[in-house]
Amino acid sequence: MDPGGAFAKHLLFPLQCLWERNTVPRHLADLEQTQWRTQDEIRDLQLGRMQHLLDHAYGNSPFWRRRLDAAGFGPGDLTSLEQVAELPVLTKQDIREHAQAMVDTTADTSKLMRDKTGGSTGEPLNFMRTADRDSSRVAAAIRHDRWTGWDIGDKAAYIWGHPRDLAAQASRRRQLRRRFLERRIILDTSSLSRDRLAEFRDELLDFRPVVYIAYANSLYLYARFLEETGGDWHRPGAVITSAEVLDPDRRAVIERVFDCKVFDRYGSRETGVIASECEAHDGMHLCAEHLYVEFARDGRPVAPGEQGRLLVTDLSNPVMPFIRYEIGDVGAPHAGGACTCGRGLPRMEMAAGRVTDFLLTPAGSIVSGAALTIYLIANAPGVAQAQLVQEVRERILIRVVAGEGYGDATHAFFAQQIPRFFGPDMKYDVEEVAGIPSEASGKHRFSICKLDPTELF
Repeated sequence: MDPGGAFAKHLLFPLQCLWERNTVPRHLADLEQTQWRTQDEIRDLQLGRMQHLLDHAYGNSPFWRRRLDAAGFGPGDLTSLEQVAELPVLTKQDIREHAQAMVDTTADTSKLMRDKTGGSTGEPLNFMRTADRDSSRVAAAIRHDRWTGWDIGDKAAYIWGHPRDLAAQASRRRQLRRRFLERRIILDTSSLSRDRLAEFRDELLDFRPVVYIAYANSLYLYARFLEETGGDWHRPGAVITSAEVLDPDRRAVIERVFDCKVFDRYGSRETGVIASECEAHDGMHLCAEHLYVEFARDGRPVAPGEQGRLLVTDLSNPVMPFIRYEIGDVGAPHAGGACTCGRGLPRMEMAAGRVTDFLLTPAGSIVSGAALTIYLIANAPGVAQAQLVQEVRERILIRVVAGEGYGDATHAFFAQQIPRFFGPDMKYDVEEVAGIPSEASGKHRFSICKLDPTELF
């Protein structure tokens, strides 16, 4: 680590945590120790936290008291994690209809952090968490980032497209803070062109980060651009991919172009990091200290290696409990034994999740489907679910499942926003449909492009 990195790690990072009064250092120290516990010890930790969560939810959340009563569970009734499978599944519709009743009645909601999902698999969800839970999520991300060889103080580049991150990057003062104090840069992948990809190459050569943290498909496209155009480019020590399903062929391209290993990651806006690859690259370790993850078919557990719907319980956010939350993805508990890395954290395999194709503008730029789920659909009034389909460059089809408030405001929103993302020459049609089912694999295909985005090259 260079002197600037050591200065950032040992002085600036602790001072920032003190200034913000967050609990990241405490949680990080805990997570660095608990990952080395045995699987049985980690399950004991999960059981204790699950018992506390259920007892707290029963006593302080009207929704959960009714639901636990109906399931025959009261305070102190849970004695094993196997009993969790007897509880009902929490759906996204449950949260939309009962969000207020889910919240802890004793909590000061003015001090809670508010967030929402991107809406790639349906209408965005609004939810809350404590500042301490926010800190534990940050700590979990740092812990998992460290598995790549990166550490606090090392440079990182986010090849990303999330509006909240990009908005924070917008001011010059914020850019300077990120670059020199936090030692990271964010490269906007929401709209890509040859010129923009060339700018990425120049910025990364100048900044020389230790790790790239990227939308999987955006990084693949950048890698293809580098191969096609040649010349010199920066090769980081490691790459973290997230936000989209990473298939083996694209992983191979990324590893070949950047001459480093890919560490795939799975997470969600609702829960933070769910699972990450370690240096063994044999499945993804679950963030089991804060999350209890089940793989279920028809609400019951599947055997190791078998695919099931993911049900996630956040063990560390009692103010708005998500218990057996059906997140909408498919995975499998790892069928192997203990990981060769030595960590006792259980592992999973990702079977299916969000799949987003790039879309093309009439002018020839590329628009990230992953970014559109958050920039466009999350803010569209009255849209319960949507899918974008492109068969020709000059026109897209927007399939919409109408929700509450759908109407003139929705169409006015699209009329304003489509030119913003695709330029003034893009034509579009809106088709109302009853539903947008997942594919047979379980994948949610939010955007479908029947053109080849690599024709950009």
